Order: sequence, then C-alpha cells, then structure tokens
Amino acid sequence: MGREQSGTRKFLYFCVTGLITTLLAACAPVEIKTTEPENAHLQRGQQLLVQGDFEGAVRENQEVLTLFPQNPPGDEALFNMGMISIHYANPKKDFGQALHYFSRLKKEFPESPRTEEAKTWVSILETMEKARQKGVEIEKKMKELSAGQKNVHLRRGQRLLAQADFEGALQENQEVLTRFPQKTPGDVALFNMGLIHVHYANPKRDIVQALHYFSRLVKEFPESPRMEEARIWVGILETMEKTRQIDIEIEEKKRELRR
Repeated sequence: MGREQSGTRKFLYFCVTGLITTLLAACAPVEIKTTEPENAHLQRGQQLLVQGDFEGAVRENQEVLTLFPQNPPGDEALFNMGMISIHYANPKKDFGQALHYFSRLKKEFPESPRTEEAKTWVSILETMEKARQKGVEIEKKMKELSAGQKNVHLRRGQRLLAQADFEGALQENQEVLTRFPQKTPGDVALFNMGLIHVHYANPKRDIVQALHYFSRLVKEFPESPRMEEARIWVGILETMEKTRQIDIEIEEKKRELRR
C-alpha cells in the first residue's frame, strides 16, 4: 500500500512537471516594439532568453523591477523572471523562486493583465511543492522504517546474547551483515560476531573465527567507529593465536622426547 501511495505521488509530481515543460516549450516571447528605456531592458531580456543566457535575462528584468517596483512594467518583469525560473531549458531552474515571483505579482500588482496567469502558475507550483513535500515525508518514513528493521535484528541479537543463546545471537547479526555487507550497520554486526566468538561464557568460542570477523571489519569498514576497537582485538587475538601455536609445538616436541 505504501509503495502504491508513493508511486502515485511521484506520478503526480512528474505529470505536473511534464505539464510545465510542455507549456513552456510552447511559449513564444512577446515582441516589444516601444523604445522606452524600461522596454529596452525587457527586449534585451527576451533576446538573452532566446540565446539561452538565463542569468542575463533575469538581470535585465531585475533592472526593470528596480526602476518600477510598484508600477508597470514591474509586473511584466516579475512575470518574466517567474517564467525564466521554470524555463524547460534553464539548467538552474528553480520552482521555488518562480513561485516567489508569481506570488509577488499576484499580491503587488492585482490590476495587472498578467495577474490571472500568475495565479494559475501559483496554483500549479503550489501543487508541485505539496507533492514534493509529501514525497520527502514518505522517503523519510521509509528510511526510518528501514533503520528500524536494521535495529530489530541487532536488538534481538543483544537479547539472545544476554540469554546465553550464542548461536541465535550470531544468526541475528549474520542477518544484518547479509543485508548490509558494505555499509552500516554491517560493521556493527561484524564486531558483535567477533565478540560473541570470544565471549567468556560461549562453550563454542573460537579465537580464529573471532579474528576473522575483526579483521574483516578493519579491512572492509575503515571509516567505522568500531574500527579502532576491532584493530586492538586483532592484535590481541593474533598474539593469542601465536602463543597457542607455540604451545602446540612445545607439546609435540615433548611427545617426541618421550619416544
């Protein structure tokens, strides 16, 4: 059900985005024939827009808005900047910025002939923003759910370890490592499995196996906060293993001498 809702919202978002692209692709710049200074800026802005110089086009329209913040053609400049901000070919298109310009036009120039168009764009962009916010919320919840699922196995492993169910604790941590072999919390799982194998109460403790897990952590998760502890364990266990091998060799020599 969650996937279906997420898919529906994404579909809505992309549909609206596609609608904007289609509308903008169909838009042609309005020809300005007057020679007033402000209109010269508007005309230059349109020329720069056609040439793909979106930043330059915004600057020309901003110049008009600075000269006429409360009177026409300030309304035209606001509308143009809104359209530039969502232009299909603009690599820095910004729907939030476009919404800002259209909203200003609607509020500051209620009598402008561009106001109705601005209202339409405000409605479209607000719908898109709501869809985007819902998508962000869903993504956040999915991450939280995923994190919860990771921690379920780790917590269960800790409970089983406290109950002296060493095999069960290993299985829970192995489940985490299987799901996250190259990222956290796979490093935590490796560390836990190393500790389980050297646990003083574990009847099947295995120094070699513990060394294997700690060594993997050091090699595969160099950025892990557990890495330094794992490295210390590697040093301890390697020393223990060497001592064990020496003891074995001594025992073999004693046997040979007895013969």
